[in-house]
Amino acid sequence: MKILVTGGSGRAGEYIMAELAARGHTCINADVAPPKPDAHDSGALFQRVDFTDYGQTVSVMQGVDAVVHMAAIPAPNMDAEHTVFRVNMLSNWNVLEAAELYGIKKIVMASSVNAVGAGWGADLFVPEYFPVDEAHPTRVQDAYSQSKWLGEHMADAFCRRRPDLQIASMRFHALWNPTTALHYMENGDKTDTSGRAAMGFWSWVGRHDAARACRLALEKEFGGHEAFFINANDTVLELPTEEAIKREYGDVEYRRPLQDFTSPLDVSKAARLLDWVPVESWREGTVREPEGASHQRPGYVAPWTR
Repeated sequence: MKILVTGGSGRAGEYIMAELAARGHTCINADVAPPKPDAHDSGALFQRVDFTDYGQTVSVMQGVDAVVHMAAIPAPNMDAEHTVFRVNMLSNWNVLEAAELYGIKKIVMASSVNAVGAGWGADLFVPEYFPVDEAHPTRVQDAYSQSKWLGEHMADAFCRRRPDLQIASMRFHALWNPTTALHYMENGDKTDTSGRAAMGFWSWVGRHDAARACRLALEKEFGGHEAFFINANDTVLELPTEEAIKREYGDVEYRRPLQDFTSPLDVSKAARLLDWVPVESWREGTVREPEGASHQRPGYVAPWTR
């Protein structure tokens, strides 16, 4: 397929394009910023595009078979809330509307764990049950989380308009690369369960695993719109998950046990519909560079070679 990756110069874009190219797909990187100088060369053509501009969006999407839509303000604390909401929501709508114009049938959209209201609300998000799955109701508060939650509802709406449309909303979490994992392995506080760590359920995902999930979401057939938690099997703690939950959340219903360091976010839906199972683990030193990468970033030494 010829696949447009919006925001391809961002944290996950390099990995997504490398993963797609390694499986024979052709990519276009459309972003407001060019690729970083040390980015892996996936052979993707770069085009400078502002996805809040509908005309630019329509122009770059002509002739593509599928879209991985990553272009967004990627965190709630980078801009004023009204800017975060405007940019993220308008770019979502422009991409979906242009896809309808051209009859593009497969789209992957960057959602987030924040779609349920975890992470950046004013209060600790206490779930109704563990592990948290995609059916759990949302309690979003901040503009970034609203943009992710409403982006999923926007995907539902476009699928109602087009029965042939397939959209995967990927609830990514943290998006670590090997440098991130190595730094955390050597310097991270692995026993602090409080604050933002608790609000994110101590979870994360490797960028290579996330890229593989995006590819599978384009290659598999499931129809309509589905949201997926995309995170690692393990937490960032060296403390058993159920002990951490007891410390921060008290008594909450368990729908199945969370043994050892198992993440409180359930990825079984992605396994069922996409055949995606996370394989990267910071504690085992298996967080990977982009697919087929022939370089290592400056200062990075793989932990399994130390």
